[in-house]
Amino acid sequence: MSAKCINKEKQGSCGLPGTEYCFSSPLGYINITACAAGLHSLQLDGSINDENFSPNERTEVQLLTDDLKTQSQVIKQCHKWLQTYFKNPKLLTKESRPDICCFKLANLGFLGQVWKTLADTVGPGEVITYGALAARINNPGAVRAVGSAMRKNQNGIIVPCHRVVRSNGMGLYHRGSRQKIKLWLLKHEVEGLAALQWLALPCGRPPTLPHPTPWTSPKTQ
Repeated sequence: MSAKCINKEKQGSCGLPGTEYCFSSPLGYINITACAAGLHSLQLDGSINDENFSPNERTEVQLLTDDLKTQSQVIKQCHKWLQTYFKNPKLLTKESRPDICCFKLANLGFLGQVWKTLADTVGPGEVITYGALAARINNPGAVRAVGSAMRKNQNGIIVPCHRVVRSNGMGLYHRGSRQKIKLWLLKHEVEGLAALQWLALPCGRPPTLPHPTPWTSPKTQ
């Protein structure tokens, strides 16, 4: 971990002031911005890319900027959710998802609809193509727009854009700068290994993937 953790006030996507926190994780620093009502963003530190990616599975998830005991319920939820994810993603079925502010809007808009559908219906160990996700929001012609929504996702891992793939390959993650990280996340979610076998193919169409049992997030807002 090479970046400095900071703790400062920061405007969030919901328009309310939020505070930025920093957690340690097996992947490196995770920066979170949240207000008392929910998450504004959850992002792997911007300095991490394929060139310097050096995961350490022995690293515990810890809040580095403050005393966890004094934090809001949202931050405590994030801590517990991330701990569970990195220890055993299968156990997320029993773990409440931290509140996400943009999911609480009366009108989600296209982006919110895509993100919430992804978080609610594509669970650990599953993958979905851009086209299938577009169809899942009843807008099958919006494949490119779904791809754009993935690039604009502010709540990585919890809103799992790493589980969205192309029909003929893995697809770009953070414009191709974090392919190793995407692969690490998918492999970490053990059940996805079978679906990942075709990603090693040099070219050509992948085999038909089995349709997974729809994931139901334990926290639907």
